[in-house]
Amino acid sequence: MRAALERLGRAAFACLLILTAALAASSCSRPEPGFRVAVVGFPAGGWEEGRNLIAEYGARRAEGVLGAGVDFILPEEGGDLGYLFDAEGEPYDLVISLGSSSRAVLEARPQVWGGAVVALDFEPSEPVTGEGEVTVVRYRVEEGTYLCGYLAAWLSARGSHPLTNAKPLVAFIGSRDYPLLSYFTRGFDRGVKAGATNADYLDYYLERGDDTKAARALAEEAIKKGADVIFCSPGDFNTEVLKVAAEKGVLVILSGPDRSGESPGHVLTSLVFRDDNAIFEAVREAMDGELSPGKAVWGGEQGTWSLAPYHAHDGYIGRELREALAEQMLKARDMDFSAPSP
Repeated sequence: MRAALERLGRAAFACLLILTAALAASSCSRPEPGFRVAVVGFPAGGWEEGRNLIAEYGARRAEGVLGAGVDFILPEEGGDLGYLFDAEGEPYDLVISLGSSSRAVLEARPQVWGGAVVALDFEPSEPVTGEGEVTVVRYRVEEGTYLCGYLAAWLSARGSHPLTNAKPLVAFIGSRDYPLLSYFTRGFDRGVKAGATNADYLDYYLERGDDTKAARALAEEAIKKGADVIFCSPGDFNTEVLKVAAEKGVLVILSGPDRSGESPGHVLTSLVFRDDNAIFEAVREAMDGELSPGKAVWGGEQGTWSLAPYHAHDGYIGRELREALAEQMLKARDMDFSAPSP
């Protein structure tokens, strides 16, 4: 089980190393693919931009392994995406959108169009045009947040890391404008309780994910109360929380891409959204005729999330904890996170 968890963590890091070679290979001549795919990534600016690297790797992997012709597109904020559905020339067979880019793609989709659309890491808070005719996939991130809560509580309660203190207390900071916030809180809450029966946690919420001033104040308050590990849901505010953690000497677990390079001594790990695996699965299903319209939830079984490598903290994640995390990772796949915590 320990080996399984280590492989899962290394995958997020390894794919970034492979990306350089994959992109170089994509420029080589090859037969013209018959199945055309557009993958719409994230516009420049904001925390989601960091996901484009791993998403583009997924596009290139689908191209190389499955033989599809894949265009990876970086949209402009507020730009018109209607050209993706132009029937003239060589139309796309499949359009894949990611996260916050999905609403613009779905709104640009014409009522009559012969191709398929997949919106990944997306759950509309209100009806979307043509919603019943497209595939909307939510990542089951509560599995990952459960593991993050378990990890945070374990370390905080046992004091086995030099940046933990004698008080078994961790903190959660999220922003209410993040549409999938509830899935983060459900998983983290249950993970903390499973990681250490004597651990407690603090919940803090921002109204907006870009409110860095409020994020700093909440992080400082949590640390002042004794929290030594802070977990953050996605948002621009993650950067400010990380700055506070570095100043005060505590640990953080961030969400989105692997952020360890920004402060190796304080980013314990990151909950990485594995858009590469989701893109590959969406293309495979479409090419095999297995893709169905409607809502779906893809989790650890489909590889839509992983914990980033511990990097500088690797030596503090002992054998007992690694084996426990591997066991909990498998348990999380069968948990009903919609039910109240036991």
